[in-house]
Amino acid sequence: MILPKKMKGCGILIIAPRSESPELLIHRYLSTRNSLTEKEYQYYSHLEKGFEGEKKFDELADIYLKDMLFLKDLLLEQNNSHFQMDSLGCSKDGLYLFDIKNFEGDFIIEGDTWKTTTGIEIKNPYHQLTRCLGLLKKYLLERKSNISIKAFLIFINPQFTLYQASPTPEIILPTQLDRFLQKLQMDTSNPGTRYNKLIETILSDKLSHYPNSNIPRYEYSELLKGVFCLECRQVMIPLIGRRGKLVCSECAKMESIESIILRSVKEYKVLFPERKVTTMGMYDWCNGTIGEKTIQRHLQKNFSRSSRGKFSYYIN
Repeated sequence: MILPKKMKGCGILIIAPRSESPELLIHRYLSTRNSLTEKEYQYYSHLEKGFEGEKKFDELADIYLKDMLFLKDLLLEQNNSHFQMDSLGCSKDGLYLFDIKNFEGDFIIEGDTWKTTTGIEIKNPYHQLTRCLGLLKKYLLERKSNISIKAFLIFINPQFTLYQASPTPEIILPTQLDRFLQKLQMDTSNPGTRYNKLIETILSDKLSHYPNSNIPRYEYSELLKGVFCLECRQVMIPLIGRRGKLVCSECAKMESIESIILRSVKEYKVLFPERKVTTMGMYDWCNGTIGEKTIQRHLQKNFSRSSRGKFSYYIN
C-alpha cells in the first residue's frame, strides 16, 4: 500500500514530488538544440510558465497547508475524456482541486468570454475548472467514492489583473491568495489513512501523457549536438586547470562532468527512447566535448552494462 509521507525538506504531505511532464521535457530539450518553430517555441514557453506557476503554488502550500496530503500532476480518463489536475489536496473533510494559472498581464471578462485587454480571446479557465470537477466527480462515483470536493482556480502570478469579474468564491486572485490559504489552513486537517485505497486506485489509473500530445517531429541528425548549460542553455566547454568540470561559455556556471553525463543520458533517453545508451552514442551526443574513456567510466559507474565489447550498452 502506498502511504503518504513527508518528503525531505518539506513539511507538506505528498505522494511524489512534482516533475516536468514528458511533453515539457521534450520541448525544453528541442529548444536548446535549435529544433522548434516559432509557434512550437510559443507553446513550449506556455508549458514552462505553467510548470513555474505550479511550483510556486507548491511553495505556498508547503507554508500554509502542511496537514493536507497532495497528489500532483494527475492525468486521468473518464468515459474517453481526459482531464488533468495540477494539485489534488486531501483533507479530513474532503478533497480540494486546485487549477493553477500563471497568467501575466491584464485580462477582462465579457459574459463567458475571457480575453486580454488588447482583444485576444483565451479559453475560459473557469469552464476548464468546471469540466475537470465534473469528470472527477464521475470518476469517483464509478469507484464507489462519494467524497466532498471543492474546486478552486488559483491565479498565482502577482502581475495578473482581471477586470469586470463578478465575485466568485472559486476564483482566487493574486491579492486574495494569502488570505485564502490562511483560511484554508484553519479549515483543513490531516486525513490520516482515509484515502489510502483511493490513492492507490488513482495512481494505478494515472496516465503518463495525453494520447495525442502536441510533440513536434524531430530527427536525430537534425539536432544540434553538444553539452548545454542548465541556466542559460549555452554551450559548455572544458575548464582549463579544473579536471572533472565544464564551464558555460556564456554565464561561467561550472558543473561536474559526471553530472553532465547523467543529465545528457536522461535527455537522450527522453528524446530517443528506442535508442540504446552506448559510449560512442553519448560521445556523439555531447559532440566530443567529453572524452570517450571518461564517458565510459561514468556510464559503468552509474548504469548496468549489457553484453560486452563494441556491442555493449547501458541500462538503469
